[in-house]
Amino acid sequence: MLTEDTLINIEHWNPGRHDHSGFDCGFDRLNNFLKLSAKKQHKDDMSRVYVAVEPGETMILGYHAINVGTMNVAELAKRPRGAPSHGEIPVLFLGQVAVDQRAQGLGIGSILMHHVFEKACVVADDAGCHEILLDVMSDGDPDAFDRRKDWNEEFGFQSFANCEARKFMTIELAQGTVAFGRQVNAPPLQ
Repeated sequence: MLTEDTLINIEHWNPGRHDHSGFDCGFDRLNNFLKLSAKKQHKDDMSRVYVAVEPGETMILGYHAINVGTMNVAELAKRPRGAPSHGEIPVLFLGQVAVDQRAQGLGIGSILMHHVFEKACVVADDAGCHEILLDVMSDGDPDAFDRRKDWNEEFGFQSFANCEARKFMTIELAQGTVAFGRQVNAPPLQ
């Protein structure tokens, strides 16, 4: 039985090894991404998927999908210092974060989000990255949308002025979160 003390590994998704057949986060769009689209996007280098599993197990408890891109600085309230004249800045886009209903409430979503921050820091160090972007998904349930939006804001994501569903976080904030995690002896995620 899963508990808050259950050890969790974050692994690079291997569709031949990791079992997604029973995955159900309660949101069809996120379930379908993992079951129908993730393998092709992963194979075609359009995104990278990471899964949360118990050590030595194959059942997916949660996942996140990330890719890189650019955004126009005109979308931000304040132009970042050093932004290029063409106006495009590098970003890491967080496409999805989902946790199976059997594992919700155990902190797996937070572990996945911290892994995103670590990946963003690596991208920033290796290639440059100014922001992490995400879109809060809507399934037509305003209460569920607000819960998802609030959950992202707990990590420090802010809404764009012209779109409350689109959120951003500076890489500087992500780096501070990762550094703080290391100060409290949290091991780096793989």
